[in-house]
Amino acid sequence: MKKRIFISILCFLLMASLPLLSAGGHMDGEAFTEMFGAEETERSETSVQSKPAEKEEKNKSVSNDENKTESTQDSKNNTKQKSNTNTFIILDTSSGKTVEVGDKEFCMGALAYEMPPSFEKEALKAQTVAIYTHFCRLREKQRQNPEKELKGADFSADLKKGEIYLTDEVLKEKWGSLYDDSAKKVKTAVDDVFGEVLTSGGELIDACYHAISSGTTENSEDIFGFECDYLKAVASPWDTAAPDYMTSASFTTAEFKEKLRSYDINFSGKAEDYIKDISITSSGSVKTLKICGKELTGSEVRQAFGLRSAAFTIKYANKKLIFTVKGYGHGVGLSQYGAQGMAQQGADYQEILKYYYRGVELEMKK
Repeated sequence: MKKRIFISILCFLLMASLPLLSAGGHMDGEAFTEMFGAEETERSETSVQSKPAEKEEKNKSVSNDENKTESTQDSKNNTKQKSNTNTFIILDTSSGKTVEVGDKEFCMGALAYEMPPSFEKEALKAQTVAIYTHFCRLREKQRQNPEKELKGADFSADLKKGEIYLTDEVLKEKWGSLYDDSAKKVKTAVDDVFGEVLTSGGELIDACYHAISSGTTENSEDIFGFECDYLKAVASPWDTAAPDYMTSASFTTAEFKEKLRSYDINFSGKAEDYIKDISITSSGSVKTLKICGKELTGSEVRQAFGLRSAAFTIKYANKKLIFTVKGYGHGVGLSQYGAQGMAQQGADYQEILKYYYRGVELEMKK
């Protein structure tokens, strides 16, 4: 398999070298987000979860009695949380209520959120396994050590805005006349792999994923600060052909200072001399840099300026500080666009998963 992937990468680079040189991406940012759904889940959200459902359950609200006290409701939620391992319990931040969704139904709604149904079936299947592993691990950990703020839920999301999981009603509006065909593709992909999870040492893995890498994924220790044998950097050349692989953002000196106001930086000297001592990861993301002597992480800069990733360079020109950014997301684990590229070249979902998550096992959830 490794030989096959190596040959695929070489062929891809030889055939695509010319167009990749100009890959700046002209797709509108909103269109790209629409295509992918969420660009990533941050480290605090990228845990993984538990057990496959033998029966798919319909959405239902955990709290129907508006007259019950909050303490009674919390107690009820906690009981459900401990007893039902075939559903995900979501705290809907738009209503403050908890919603219970069957595992398979959740996988379909989450897959529709993460990937366009136009993607190759094997890429959709790989993403489904990563999603199920991720949220099963999150559920497992939350039920072992529940957070009071979640009111007995496994995680929270604004369902009204369509975060993490898209309901059937939302999808009908989103896909319009393409709903039947799109829903069939998503359902088929989920049906093919439902219940399969990724493990390492008998435990569910931390199945991080992102939209587009810089061309090479990142080591977990460089981005999240913890070392993990299965979250190691791998070449992902398919990403460089993604829409909006390379983007830019420019700021006047005044705008630049305003964006960093909360960091209490003592700005002095010329704008072209603000940035110094940039350290980068082996895959190209900024680990740290100094702005007028104040050290910030690449992730902090990314957040402050709304950049698509921490794989950026910065220069001063035409009285503006200009960021040039590669990729979209934190860059750790599965690359969604990389999965699509591998699938287009004939790789199946197992090959895709074992390429991006090294040394893991694929098995049915117990």
